[in-house]
Amino acid sequence: MRFAAVQMNSTDIVEDNLLLAQSLIIQAKEEGADIVLLPENFAFMGYPKQIIKDVMEDFEKGPIQTFMSQQAQDQDIWIVAGSVPIKCNEADKSFTRCIVYDNKGRIVTYYDKVHLFDVTVNGKKYNESSSIKAGNKLVSIKTPWCTVGLSICYDIRFPELYRSSDIIGVDVLTVPAAFTKETGQAHWQTLLTSRAVENLSYVVASAQWGEHYGSRTTYGHSVIINPWGETMDLLRTGNGIVISDIDLDRIKSVRESFPALNHKVLFND
Repeated sequence: MRFAAVQMNSTDIVEDNLLLAQSLIIQAKEEGADIVLLPENFAFMGYPKQIIKDVMEDFEKGPIQTFMSQQAQDQDIWIVAGSVPIKCNEADKSFTRCIVYDNKGRIVTYYDKVHLFDVTVNGKKYNESSSIKAGNKLVSIKTPWCTVGLSICYDIRFPELYRSSDIIGVDVLTVPAAFTKETGQAHWQTLLTSRAVENLSYVVASAQWGEHYGSRTTYGHSVIINPWGETMDLLRTGNGIVISDIDLDRIKSVRESFPALNHKVLFND
């Protein structure tokens, strides 16, 4: 089977972002993809308060989710919709929710971002928890071709997430992201490659790139990495896709000859 990841420079105009996503989903389908991953915040990269006021949606309702469902149907493709702002029970916050659609446009499962980006980078403070409610469960999904473990952006810094009983042993780990330029240059490729090697899984990472509303700059470098840590496809900058076959026999062979997942030893604190 073939997996694609979309790279976008999303703006604060939802309609423009959806049209760009549509064109790249069509490109992925034309290049033979069975599943396509969109980046974090693909539908909106703007001021956080605007998400609360104008953009966030009720789950299974709203223009972003309706559009994604329709694209999955129209292109006969599975879509892992990187993140959609979904209303929660706190009026001033939303979930950052990755929603998986099958090729009939049906929601198969979803994952709410667990680790929130509350950090300071080169003097600039990021405080996702001020407008986002963290999720509390980990999610994997069995597709017709392979098993997929879901995560979002900052999650990639927490290897224990990918070794949890809900995720460990999947074929593909997805990482939709909007990594800052500074942290991306320092850590993006290293973190993604580490997760692939540690878990003997493919990693498919879909990124935002370039300058966005509010002087934010993201790193790009969407990439697909195989279980041996080799880069299968990479897009440094620009709107576009990366795409690769997912070789299930390669996963099986690597895990049989190098059974690190069976050698792990758990320690109690």
